Amino acid sequence: MPDATVRPAPSQETAPRRLPAVPVPGTRESLPSWISRIALAYGIHQSDVLQALGLSTRGEMRPTTAGLALSPCSVPAIHRATGIAAETISGMLLSRFAATALPNLPSPPYLRPGVLTAWAVGAWVLRRHSNFCPHCLARDGQWRLEWKLPWSFICLEHMVYLRNRCPRCQRVQSGLPWGWDGRVCRLRWPSLEVSPSDHIPHPHCDGATVCRGRLDQGVAIPVTDPLVLEGQKRLMRWLYGTAEESAAATEFVSLTALAAQRLTSTMLLRAQDELRSAHRPFQPRNAELAYAWTDPLHMAGAAHAAQRLAARLYRPERAVQWLLIKQPLNHLTERSRYLWGTSLVFGPFHHRTEHMRQALESKLVALPYQGPAYINTLCPYRVHPVAWTVNRPDPRGPQ
Repeated sequence: MPDATVRPAPSQETAPRRLPAVPVPGTRESLPSWISRIALAYGIHQSDVLQALGLSTRGEMRPTTAGLALSPCSVPAIHRATGIAAETISGMLLSRFAATALPNLPSPPYLRPGVLTAWAVGAWVLRRHSNFCPHCLARDGQWRLEWKLPWSFICLEHMVYLRNRCPRCQRVQSGLPWGWDGRVCRLRWPSLEVSPSDHIPHPHCDGATVCRGRLDQGVAIPVTDPLVLEGQKRLMRWLYGTAEESAAATEFVSLTALAAQRLTSTMLLRAQDELRSAHRPFQPRNAELAYAWTDPLHMAGAAHAAQRLAARLYRPERAVQWLLIKQPLNHLTERSRYLWGTSLVFGPFHHRTEHMRQALESKLVALPYQGPAYINTLCPYRVHPVAWTVNRPDPRGPQ
C-alpha cells in the first residue's frame, strides 16, 4: 500500500533533522572546527553540513563572521540537530569573550556586510585567519577557540609558540577547513612571478593547485622565556575569567597592548634567544597581517616587556616612562604612534586604565582620527573629529 504520509516540501526554513551521530566537541574547540569535523565524518560539503545544522539561511558562517556569534534561533537549531547542549555550543563561540577581549560585539545575524565594519576597526580579533599549534593539530586536528585572538600566542600544553603560516607555502591559515582534514593546508599555491619562458615545475608533480602542506609537521619554537610564560598565563586567566575576576588584570592587559604597539629590540635585550632572534621591524607581507599584534612572536615579546615591568612593581607612570625612553629618537615624529582602535571602545583600550591615561598624558601615544562614522560616546577619552589631531583625555572624564 503506498505511503499516504504528507511530507513537507524541502525548504531552508525547515527545522533540521537529528543527525545519527556527531563527534564530541573538544576542549576549547571552536565552532567552525567542530562543524568541519562533522562534515568530514559524513563526507559532505560545507553547504550541506550547514543546511543540516539549520545555518544555511543566515549570514553567520561567512569567512569573516564564522565563529563570532550565533543568533538566538541558530543555537537551538544546532542543539536539535546534534543533541549537544546549548551551553556547550555557546562556549565554542568568540562571543564568550564579550566581557574581556571582545566588548560590544554586535548582535547576530550578520546579514548585511557592513554591520561589523565599525566594530572590526578597533577589535583585536583574527577574523580571517587563525594561529595554531602543530602538536595540537597532530593529536586531534581540532582548532582551538583562543587561537583566533592575538592574546593567545603560546600553547601551554606543549610549551611552544603558536604559528600562523603553512610551513610549505608560507600562507596565513584561516582555521576553517570546512569538511577537509584540518591538519592539511587547502589554500591554492601562490602564483610565481616568473616570465613565461621560465619553466619552474609545480611542487606537486600531479599539477595540483592546492598546497596540501602538513600543518602538524611544522617546526614549533619551544618556550624558554619565563616572563613570556607567566604573561601568557595571566592573559589566559583574564580571557576565560568572569568580569569580576578579570577586573584586576585589565591593567596588565592594557600594559601588554601598549608594549605590543611600541615594541622595539631594546625592550628584548634580556629576553631569551627565541624572542630576540625573531624580533624584527614589522613589515606586513599580507593585507590580513597588517598590524603588529597579528604576529604570535611579536605579542610574546610584548608580554615579556609587560611582565618585566609588572615584576618590578612599577607604578603606571614609571612603566609608561620606561616604554617611552626605549623608543628610537625618530619614532615620536611618526604617525605609527597612533594606537589602532584607541578612540573606540571595541579594542583593548576600552578600559579606563591608569596605563592608558599615563600613555596619553606623556604623549607616548596619540588618539587617531575619529571620523563621524566611528565617534564613540562611551570612550572615556574625548577627541575632536579632526584628522590627525593630538588630544589629551578630558580631565573632567566621561561626560
